[in-house]
Amino acid sequence: MNFFCRTKIFFLALFAAALFCAPLFCEITFSSANLNDNDELLFALDHKFSGAAEYSTIFKGKIKGGKAEYFPRALTCFPERMAVFGGAQKLLVRNRYGRAVYDFKQKKLDWIGRAAVIPENAASPLPAEISATGRWYCELERVDVFRGRLLVTETSSGKKIVLNDKAPFSYSAVPVKWSPDGSNFLYEKNGSIYFCNPEMLFKGVLIQEEFRRLGSGTIHSVAWNDNGIIIYVSKDLIFQVDIKELFTLGLYADFIQIGKIVGRIPHWFDGTRDRFWVNKDASELVVIRGDEVVSYYQRRKNQEGGAFLKILYSCSFAEMDSTPLKFDVFWNKAGEAVLCAKLAQIGSGRQRSAIYTIGTSGRLTRRVFVKDTHNGISISPDKMYVAITTGQNTYIYSAADFSLYHEVNGEKILSIVWRDNGSLILGGERNVTRLSLADYSSETLFPSSAKKAWWNDGGEIVFSNGVDKENFVLNESEGSWRLEECDERKANLQNADYRVFCGTTRNALYGNALYVRTLAGKITTTPLVPRAAASVNENRQAALVFDADENPDGLNAIIAVCHNYDLKCSFFFNGEFIRRYPDETKEIAKSGHECAAIFFNNIDLTNKAVYGDPKFISKGLARLEDEFYQTTGSELSLYWHAPYNKFDEKIRFEGLAAGYHYIDFGDPRVIAISAGSARLSGSLLYEKFDLIINEIFATGAEVVTISRLR
Repeated sequence: MNFFCRTKIFFLALFAAALFCAPLFCEITFSSANLNDNDELLFALDHKFSGAAEYSTIFKGKIKGGKAEYFPRALTCFPERMAVFGGAQKLLVRNRYGRAVYDFKQKKLDWIGRAAVIPENAASPLPAEISATGRWYCELERVDVFRGRLLVTETSSGKKIVLNDKAPFSYSAVPVKWSPDGSNFLYEKNGSIYFCNPEMLFKGVLIQEEFRRLGSGTIHSVAWNDNGIIIYVSKDLIFQVDIKELFTLGLYADFIQIGKIVGRIPHWFDGTRDRFWVNKDASELVVIRGDEVVSYYQRRKNQEGGAFLKILYSCSFAEMDSTPLKFDVFWNKAGEAVLCAKLAQIGSGRQRSAIYTIGTSGRLTRRVFVKDTHNGISISPDKMYVAITTGQNTYIYSAADFSLYHEVNGEKILSIVWRDNGSLILGGERNVTRLSLADYSSETLFPSSAKKAWWNDGGEIVFSNGVDKENFVLNESEGSWRLEECDERKANLQNADYRVFCGTTRNALYGNALYVRTLAGKITTTPLVPRAAASVNENRQAALVFDADENPDGLNAIIAVCHNYDLKCSFFFNGEFIRRYPDETKEIAKSGHECAAIFFNNIDLTNKAVYGDPKFISKGLARLEDEFYQTTGSELSLYWHAPYNKFDEKIRFEGLAAGYHYIDFGDPRVIAISAGSARLSGSLLYEKFDLIINEIFATGAEVVTISRLR
């Protein structure tokens, strides 16, 4: 049983007056309203949400009959997720308010889909896999905590086709891999891998799915090389598959193994936990087993059949004070295998990025190490450069010798994507910028966010972020943006027909509401967005509680997720864990999470052998306190629960006499979700932890520690 076998996640719903609820949930706030003579309205919306970027978006609406004629439309486009497509001519930008496409040639930003409501509990948009041509993209649509629908969408028409209605849900990846030219893709469904030609699919002439099956496995069991050849790992065998075979021999897939065997590895490949990468001609292979063992293999010249591949390197991965979160592998122009790792600092969860080379001589050498990164590593299409982003800096390294090629300072960068081999798109908290590696020049494309906006004399909209001297000007009819120095204009809150103002609200999710006061005819005051002023006073809280009582397996993955979402949880310790894992205990204590007590050891306190000693519980808790203090230099929070949660009123009373409040997971006020075992939906619980976190957020709950539950 590992660290998470008795994890408890529970919700406590509380109801309080809006006056007291509002400070906890002031996540959505209206500001900077501006009204023109045509009854058009500009305003800023600040939306704070755990685990997602915080930014201010400018919206535009129109008032008619004292109400909004249509739901206000987002104008500024924050780059929560970006992708380049269409031969590097277009940039897809997605955020919680919709999707927009920037055309590099026309220098024009067009929204292709906007949210019809304010997404109150929305985190960052889900990932999508876009074809190189941009004609199609695949994405997941959430069904429940662990399941989603896998969809393929035709970009031009918006038409969607469901590929799998019971796909494993993820906030980080889509179980799809596109061919290099974007004409075909592979996808995972029910433990098998299938191929698909989207053009034939949308024309309705693609053969039935059962005849498009490549074999058993997950999406991690396959890879495309640069020539559009599929490499498929089944158990310990390596297959090479030409896409033409899938169309010509698919009907016989149940009887004939598609592809030819080109080698064998000395272990079975587990597609649920293992990953592999191939070089340009698939003559070399890097396999990472369970984020623990890195192996580098090479095919012998003209090798075919089931002979073992040559082992160039195989060893456990180890980085001092860090644990791996994600790996990527590529081969540079010199033919070296380059291993990129996203790491989490043990205990704190702070993310780091490191780059290594794996030599044919059998050595793994660290080349680059950057602390406090949050986007991982981005590799240029030609594998010549590697970009790493920290809080205020973006570092670009040469993939040939790993020297620092260029550094960008100043604006905080939230997302990065390579447009082509020579330019990088930086999605900053204020602007989206194109950086040229040829001369280090930069071009600001459009604003990410803005604090206020107004109309100039020509009817164009001017946006200010309150920091830069130049302001963005939007020509709405053309969809084009330009930078221009212009003086800020005082906001106009009233015209002949209406007055607008920000006022109080009874909705605990909002800090205020934007109201429209009708000045002519029937005098009324109505909220521009009715939901923002609705009476929603329910104050939900969720406490995440973890038992540190056996071993620390999965601990660092959990801490890393907590760090990403800026969460503080409650960890309950017993003495055995503290003695066996003092470093992990110290790191948890230093990370700001609440530390509470189980008991000194895992003993059934209802056992008659210990039940007769009235001081047994106080002695055990005191000994645990001392052990924790000697290890960490800090005190335990005065909350506890008995080992295995076996207790009665006598045990609870004796703990209270020792100064400890008992946490009863069976309390009827509490909705409890117990892991029950170390696995959920076929995966280790800590691998699904981000799904659970987002499920809690979707309810509108605030995540708190045990001591803050009310």
